[in-house]
Amino acid sequence: MSHESYTACIEACNSCATACNHCASACLKEDDVKMMARCITLDVDCAAACQFAAAAMARGSEHAKAVCA
Repeated sequence: MSHESYTACIEACNSCATACNHCASACLKEDDVKMMARCITLDVDCAAACQFAAAAMARGSEHAKAVCA
């Protein structure tokens, strides 16, 4: 499947990754960063997953459907 058919999903994944990275950055600015460790970890994991999914779709990977399921 061509990447054009995934355009809306790619944009959504990129927006999600941006939001997750923003949240992680905000957590790092908290006074008690240690208390935010789990949140930061989840934010970074979420951003990475979204970036991976967007890249797979942009490449037209045969695995894009499975990655995004």
